[in-house]
Amino acid sequence: MTTLVSASVPLQSRAQRAQAASEDRRLAALQSVDMFSVLSEPDLRRMAESMVERQYPAGSAIVHTDDPAGGHFFIVAEGEVAVVVETTEGKETVLATLQAGDFFGEMSLLDESPRAATARAVKPARLMLLRRDDFRRHLRECPQMAFAMLVEMNRRLRQSNRKVAGLSYRSMHARVAGAVMGLMEEKGVRQREEGIMRVVIRNRPTQKFLAEMAGTTRESVSRTLALWGRQGLLRAKGRDLFILEEERIKAMQC
Repeated sequence: MTTLVSASVPLQSRAQRAQAASEDRRLAALQSVDMFSVLSEPDLRRMAESMVERQYPAGSAIVHTDDPAGGHFFIVAEGEVAVVVETTEGKETVLATLQAGDFFGEMSLLDESPRAATARAVKPARLMLLRRDDFRRHLRECPQMAFAMLVEMNRRLRQSNRKVAGLSYRSMHARVAGAVMGLMEEKGVRQREEGIMRVVIRNRPTQKFLAEMAGTTRESVSRTLALWGRQGLLRAKGRDLFILEEERIKAMQC
């Protein structure tokens, strides 16, 4: 009997450590979101207790356009998620790429309408999920959080409107330039190369994904990037993309 009790202690300890690590990850995910900065640590811990953690492999869909209302609010803890809509021509356009600290899925939980866009994992992603009832309860209990969410939703709406409007009248080169500059703002890192400060986009997306961001075809993106490479505007090296002439590419967006 003594042997059995002694053997169970380390097993219980490991379970407790795993639970504590999971709670820490959920709390860290909440703390990475600017919107939740208005919450006290006790409030954050209570919210973290309501969340569940899920893993999504690259390429997998998280939610689909027109999925029924309900479900969850999502926080990206690790990886990368693309939010896409389908155009009238049947092509997908990327509205946003989300990384650690970003969130999505709130619209359907607020107005109880079907999902307005598809979200899929671009890279293996670890997400924290909060059920609709818990999400709404926290909004009711914290007006500051509700206001912060309104500000963020307004920012996203303006960004999406500019993107969709730009796709309707800009040339193909302008759209590709806009997509490259969007990637640069989201993922670009400035570093010194050959004595000059350059912007490098680490682990650049595929040309197909870039085409979805620009609302064009993969072949058009391939030809455009090859042309800009010959002109010395940018250079691909492995999975990295170096922006050599940032101002010239930025000017092409108009």
